[in-house]
Amino acid sequence: MPEGGSTVGQLSPDGRWRWDGTSWQPATPATVTRSDPGWLKVELRNTATWLTVACALIVGLLADQWLRVGAFGLAASLTVAIIALSLIFAGRLMTRESRVLAAAAVLFGAWLMVRGSPWLLWPDLAMSFTLLGLAASLSVRGSLMDLGIAELMARSVHGAMHGFAGAAFSFRPLGRVRMRLQVVAPVARGLLIAAPIALLVAGLLAAADPVFASFFNLNFDLGRLMTDLAFVAAGSLVAAGLLRLAAAEPLARVDGPMWRLGSTEGLVVLSVLDAIFAAFAVAQAMAATGAAGDALRAAGVTYADYARSGFFQLIWVAGITAVLLILFSRITGLTERTTRRAFLVLAQIAIGLTLLIVFVAFRRLSLYEEAYGFTMLRLYSHIFAVWIAIVFILLAAETAGAFPRRRWLVGATSLSAMALLLALNLANPEAIVVNLNIDHARFTHKMDPQYLAELSSDATPTLLANRSLVDQSIGRDISQVACAGSRSYSASLAAFNWSDAAAATARREGC
Repeated sequence: MPEGGSTVGQLSPDGRWRWDGTSWQPATPATVTRSDPGWLKVELRNTATWLTVACALIVGLLADQWLRVGAFGLAASLTVAIIALSLIFAGRLMTRESRVLAAAAVLFGAWLMVRGSPWLLWPDLAMSFTLLGLAASLSVRGSLMDLGIAELMARSVHGAMHGFAGAAFSFRPLGRVRMRLQVVAPVARGLLIAAPIALLVAGLLAAADPVFASFFNLNFDLGRLMTDLAFVAAGSLVAAGLLRLAAAEPLARVDGPMWRLGSTEGLVVLSVLDAIFAAFAVAQAMAATGAAGDALRAAGVTYADYARSGFFQLIWVAGITAVLLILFSRITGLTERTTRRAFLVLAQIAIGLTLLIVFVAFRRLSLYEEAYGFTMLRLYSHIFAVWIAIVFILLAAETAGAFPRRRWLVGATSLSAMALLLALNLANPEAIVVNLNIDHARFTHKMDPQYLAELSSDATPTLLANRSLVDQSIGRDISQVACAGSRSYSASLAAFNWSDAAAATARREGC
């Protein structure tokens, strides 16, 4: 192989050999070292202190009081509040936004001892711990109003990793006293040797003397003890995981994947979606003008039944469309101005047509309620329809380029959900359902007392206060349902719930 004129580092014509100055060597590609993304690392900026240990144990003890009563009440609210305070002081939240998020968690946690409806309690619990997780994750860097979907998922994985490692972190200070405990090792060994001897002697003395035996008649419930230990451990582990997350090295900005779907594919998907929605809009126009009478008769459906059906399916369509629009707006490669403009137009058309679908669903559900009355599921379907419409309006603004330097859609959607849940807690949705059903019964002279019996203590005061507005027979059914519960309230302090107490007071005064 000729070597004249070859320079060091030169590749052979086939690219398989490299000249090192004296001979041709195989040309192996350079090894590229790729580090794991930051959200897969579990480095810490702070170490655990004795305050960390104390906070985890206090949360565990409060969680035990909450879980042992098996009800939402004062202990549940205090558990959330102490976790938030632990994050602020032991977790050392650095940013104002993270402290505000922790305070918001306390606000939603407070409703756990105010409301009694599971339609509020479980969302409040989920919102409280979501806000606590966000506060811990954003303790040093980041903002809810500049949080992309990819970063939200990355922070979720990052938080889960730190959560599982929380116990080893929070209780690390206990390991520092292990060396000091070596001085008591001889005492411990002596106690172990003395234990069987003491048991034998005490057993013989107890058999000989009933008075001495009475000293050992302890009321000890091993099952209760093990359950309490499990509850304490569960609460402490949750607090420990959040404290470790707050002490983690802050995450840098996480962008979405570099891979992009072709612009043609993305535009085709939106075009098909718009075509389907446009056909649905035409169907609504035909039904409204009576042009769809033959189709309804062929399906064996009256117009009244048609107008009151399909609302849940329509809400599902709206939710799926929101996910699709958000997804394709992130993964579609729009490098040219014409494709960006076409995508914008098609996305705005899809949003407009989806808002039409949401309106149709809302109207159909209203007609159904006018005929059959109101339930919590139907009320929440109304509320979800309004909220999903707000999300589409926000999505339309983001797609149009509002505030392009920030990734604000996730944050704005989260704030709208928080505001909605807070409004529901203030308004008491079960009382709203009761009032709507009473107004409905005044005109139809019908009410379903069996459904009213399924409502929680949130509904009891409103039922008793408004039963005189309906027919006497319906009023008697309401009284029977509302007065079925206890008229006295003697729950433990840990289980105290304002809604249950108010319901008992209302029964005592009105039954």
